[in-house]
Amino acid sequence: MAVKIFTNIFKGNATDSVAINPTHVVSVWEGIQVSETNEVATVTCLFTITGQTFQLEDTYLEVVARLNEV
Repeated sequence: MAVKIFTNIFKGNATDSVAINPTHVVSVWEGIQVSETNEVATVTCLFTITGQTFQLEDTYLEVVARLNEV
């Protein structure tokens, strides 16, 4: 199983990285996240076959390029 490492935007985990198996990714899109101070940031979202959604700090184009690496 080859996984790709991305930066998780959620800050409650032990580490900021998340390893995702590219064969489990169904779709990738850009969304927005509004902070408690009303600051808007662009986030990249991944939806997997298991129904999980991951929000990443990596840009949309970076994520798509890494998922398509052989």
